[in-house]
Amino acid sequence: MQEFTIEKFPSNGTEQDTIRIKNGLIDLTLNVLYGKQGEFFLSYCPSLNISGYGNTEKEADEFIKHEMIVFCEDLNSMQSEEKNHFLLSLGFKKERFKTKNFSKAYVDENGRLQDFDEGTVQRKILQTT
Repeated sequence: MQEFTIEKFPSNGTEQDTIRIKNGLIDLTLNVLYGKQGEFFLSYCPSLNISGYGNTEKEADEFIKHEMIVFCEDLNSMQSEEKNHFLLSLGFKKERFKTKNFSKAYVDENGRLQDFDEGTVQRKILQTT
């Protein structure tokens, strides 16, 4: 089972989302936006449209980590061509000099992000460990 870390990161929008697949292992570096939604904390990965929520920021992070494990398990269950098609359909681009390294530009809080309380949105980076 893969493990993930989530670290707070300055919100400058320069970190690209990447998914690298090699020998059945998936290496992820993904932007995660987090903030409050009413009484709850929400962590949201816009490039995969995966979210986690909880009564605390830590609970929201644990929830999204679990959802990322499920995502990786589902991705690993796909055949190579299906996996490539799926990642391309999410907007990732296959890099020319790396066989299965997909990248996607950062999506900021002015894009698809909705329903966060005003002024609470911050940015984290989720990575496989």
